[in-house]
Amino acid sequence: MIHRQKLLVCFIAVIGIISGLFIFEMIHASGIQPIQAEEQDKNPPRQEPLVLEVTLQKQFIDGNVEESTHEEKVWAMEDFWSYYKGWQVVDQQEGKIVLKKEINDISPYMKKNGYFGLANDQLAIFEGLPIHEQVIQSFYQIDTGELESYQRQQLQDGIKIDSKQVYQYVLEAYRGMTPQRSANS
Repeated sequence: MIHRQKLLVCFIAVIGIISGLFIFEMIHASGIQPIQAEEQDKNPPRQEPLVLEVTLQKQFIDGNVEESTHEEKVWAMEDFWSYYKGWQVVDQQEGKIVLKKEINDISPYMKKNGYFGLANDQLAIFEGLPIHEQVIQSFYQIDTGELESYQRQQLQDGIKIDSKQVYQYVLEAYRGMTPQRSANS
């Protein structure tokens, strides 16, 4: 527990240093000159926001990655980091940042289009029903001789992947029917 706390403190310190350097570099690159004391009294300093191109990558348990990019005005870096708490920095360049987050769910694409079925006796995910034969991902060989008739029919018709629970259940249920495991039983 203490090791985790030390690691967290170090991580926060590194992020703070990187943020400080990033802000310093942005100010330096913009050519802003220090304001003389007399000018400060006449014109109170006006802080312009930092404009960042933010790319967000969402990594789902089914392997799909959704990516979106937008422009964001940042008035305070601490607010920015607070808003994106839980996201990991993948890449950071002047005016751009790429953040990634692992999502403990299946992707919206999979919920909309995904079906489990069999392709050459392998458990597979299809884009649409298995009859269209558009395999997205293959998993492992199934000993089709061990399948009950209803299981064979379900896989031929396609099992709709509409939730994380269905995704995990089907993978686990058919994992025990691989030829290696069934031969050892």
